[in-house]
Amino acid sequence: MSADKRADFNKIDTDGDGFITADEFKASLQNGSGKVSDENVKVIVRMADENGDKKIDFDEYAKFAR
Repeated sequence: MSADKRADFNKIDTDGDGFITADEFKASLQNGSGKVSDENVKVIVRMADENGDKKIDFDEYAKFAR
């Protein structure tokens, strides 16, 4: 399952820097389900972002995507 999460993370992390930004997360959500508001994306990122750096690393993603 961790390999699947890593593959999903890498798809969302489009610039390959090891972090998912709000913009990358929003683009991923819009590709799958249409429009999503900036505020909703910010809320989701805040929920997943354990260290408060306003981006999601793989460990944060793996915990959040359980």
